[in-house]
Amino acid sequence: MIQQLNLKYCVVGVMMMNGVVYAVLMVQLLAWTSSAAVVASGKCIESERQALLSLKRGFNATDDDWVSSWGDGEQQKECCKWEGVKCSNVTGHVLMLDLHGHYTRESISPSLSDLHHLNYLDLSGNLFTLTPSIPPFIGSLTFLTHLNLSSCFFGGNIPPQLGNLLFLEYLDLGGNCFYPPQQIPSQFSNLSHLVYLDLSSSNLVGGFPLQLTNMSSLTYLDLSYNRLNETMPPQLGNLLSLEHLDPSYNAFTGTIPSQFKNISRLQYLDLDSLYMMSSDLQWLSELSILRYLSLAWVNLSGASNWQQQVSSLSHLQYLDLHACNLVDSIPTSSLASPANFSTSLSFVYISYNSLRNAALIFPWLMNSTRILEELNLANNELKGQIPLSLFHSCNLVHLDLFKNKLTGEFHEYIREYSRCAHKPLRILLLGWNEITGMVPDLSQLQSLQELHLGNNRLSGTIHEGIGQLSNLTELSLGNNFLKGNKLSGTIPSWIGDNIRKLLVLSLHSNNFHGNIPLSMCNLDELRVLDLSLNILSGSIPKCISNLSAMAIQAKSNATITDDYHYEYGDVFSRTGHVREVSGVYNDSASLTWKGKMSKYGSTLGLLRSIDFSSNRLTGEIPTEMMTLIGLVSLNLSRNFFSGHIPPTIGQLTSIDFLDLSRNHLSGTIPSQLTQIDDLSVLDLSYNDLSGEIPLGTQLQTRDASAYEGNPKLCGAPLNNTCPIHGHQISEHDADGDDDEQFVSQGFYIAMAVGFVMAFWGVCFSLILKKSWRYAYFKLLSDVYDKLYVFTAIKVAKFKRIRSQI
Repeated sequence: MIQQLNLKYCVVGVMMMNGVVYAVLMVQLLAWTSSAAVVASGKCIESERQALLSLKRGFNATDDDWVSSWGDGEQQKECCKWEGVKCSNVTGHVLMLDLHGHYTRESISPSLSDLHHLNYLDLSGNLFTLTPSIPPFIGSLTFLTHLNLSSCFFGGNIPPQLGNLLFLEYLDLGGNCFYPPQQIPSQFSNLSHLVYLDLSSSNLVGGFPLQLTNMSSLTYLDLSYNRLNETMPPQLGNLLSLEHLDPSYNAFTGTIPSQFKNISRLQYLDLDSLYMMSSDLQWLSELSILRYLSLAWVNLSGASNWQQQVSSLSHLQYLDLHACNLVDSIPTSSLASPANFSTSLSFVYISYNSLRNAALIFPWLMNSTRILEELNLANNELKGQIPLSLFHSCNLVHLDLFKNKLTGEFHEYIREYSRCAHKPLRILLLGWNEITGMVPDLSQLQSLQELHLGNNRLSGTIHEGIGQLSNLTELSLGNNFLKGNKLSGTIPSWIGDNIRKLLVLSLHSNNFHGNIPLSMCNLDELRVLDLSLNILSGSIPKCISNLSAMAIQAKSNATITDDYHYEYGDVFSRTGHVREVSGVYNDSASLTWKGKMSKYGSTLGLLRSIDFSSNRLTGEIPTEMMTLIGLVSLNLSRNFFSGHIPPTIGQLTSIDFLDLSRNHLSGTIPSQLTQIDDLSVLDLSYNDLSGEIPLGTQLQTRDASAYEGNPKLCGAPLNNTCPIHGHQISEHDADGDDDEQFVSQGFYIAMAVGFVMAFWGVCFSLILKKSWRYAYFKLLSDVYDKLYVFTAIKVAKFKRIRSQI
């Protein structure tokens, strides 16, 4: 069967090629025919076996490598049974070599080119330390139909010899960083049989490669994550067989060609992050079988009827129109009843736009509520009510309506969703809206990981059912109010007892009273704790040192992420296999930072913050808190703390923001504060601090407002200078507290006592010991004589020289 297939390729190629290629193919055909006569049993051919062993030696394979099974042993003679190797059952020639993996290997031996009959080669995922670029001799494997060299970290140039692989159908060079930046070799125009081409993350530059627009058989094209620029050519519309197109994350300019409408077989289109492109989407309705569409960051401000265009995509499953400058679509009769709109849409991402009318958006999505998994409409200006029918989406995993002006009763939404037999909801972000009602029992939402309800108009107490959400990592209920009422009561102890995975806890701007529960110390993974603007009393628990995640300095790459997973029909395979799209999204939280509310996304994992400000907390600042060396922000202002600032505060070397203002702290400012290099904001104002402000640029170069309200403080940057011995001196004359304490009355007394003891110690020794006395005076006499003679000689020499002048 394989012999017949290869003969078929030969015949097709001969019909299309010139005389030179014809001769080459005939030589190959004769070689096949002769080898078939010699090796009728389909056993391993010795020359090819030796080529494979040479390839293994070049790899310098380890014991856990695939090719470790290859060898010269008696049981290893049959190379066709080696792992990763497949041979023809008729001729015995090696036809397939699949050595993909994640191994570090040395080099690719030129013996690979001896496998003349190879039609499948996969070396993807390997790191070749001694082969820095793609070997040109791969271009001599003229019968290859499948070549995968992706993620091998090859540099250098893409060899033009790859253009000799005339029968190639599958070529994947993605994930290599070819250097210097280059264009696709012109010889790629010879690859007329290509069906699959992946050149993503290849450091390509220049305009769109026009030689690709002539590949009429191409069904899969990925050029993402390169540096291609200029405009997209209209010739892209010639790729009538194309089903998967991904030129995302490049620098293309201009408008999306209207000729896209000709690619009617397209099922996957990703134009994400083409910031300098725009479109009116008039071509979109022609792509009727599109399943995946991402136009994030493309300027669609001119697409006045974008909803109508998208509604024509009846097979759409994935829609990303994030940050596209969208405005409300012009209402049409089709929007009122979107009969053609997809009933299989599972992922919708239309955040960061300028949509205002919720009545145009939610009804438009209602055909998909049964299978909707993720809906993100955050950071728009949507006004109106969230429909109850949205919570009939029993497959909903991620719902983000953050920062709009939406209304509705929260407890009613939970009541509707609780009717679902299966409740996979993990992310529920409804913060910064105008949602009212109470926080009901959420114990049925066992998959919930993030709950953001802050900055709404919720009232009542926190239902204890939240305490049963053991997977919860972020809980934000801050700043809720309704006609003067806020969330109230004591902070439930079950937050610390049951929800151990919390990373972010924000309960600010409510009416919680009582003590900080000791169970809060059980949250050893907590990174952000915000209890500010409540009426909490009592002292800070000393067990706060148990918040071990804050005792670790954050790494530079500490983004808090969650995975998402999406499946759609494989647009390349003819077998109907499912193709997967997986990725991550960054968690985010809105937190008070340096006096204003800020939203943290990719940097949230870097933040280690405690905010107990604007409460009624008393007692001393516990020294145990100073063990949380990962803290970036500490705000204890506007409380009733007393006592001294702990000297161990210098251990907080990562602190950027420190606010201890408006308390009753006393004593001196610890000099250890000068050791904190990253401290950008410091406020110690309105306390009872005294003494001199410690010397150091970290403290004395600040604005005087950081120390005002402490009448007993002195020294720069304050105007009042510090007294020494009853006299006023300037800060330039002061030697600092440490020097003053060193040169004191006790210092002079100790110096006098030491001198007396040393002097009489020597004298008594000479009086009591005669031999020491003789030796001592003899030493003095000898030294005197030597000095006298040396001086006399020098004087005489000087006089002689002077007399000669």
